[in-house]
Amino acid sequence: MQNDTRDTKIILWVNRAIRWGLGITFLSIGILNKEEGRWFAIVFGIAFIITGFFRPRRCLEESCPID
Repeated sequence: MQNDTRDTKIILWVNRAIRWGLGITFLSIGILNKEEGRWFAIVFGIAFIITGFFRPRRCLEESCPID
């Protein structure tokens, strides 16, 4: 486990909260929707929830390798 600063932990939790919130939103839209294409919203929501558990690899701390 990495030693994260307080600012890094806040960024990680905000990132997770946004992803989990979007995942729950899409998942609930897909479940409540009665049309044919609802499976897409359900899969999209599940993908958002799962990726919320992954740690972002760029632009944390002072290193930002994006050019």
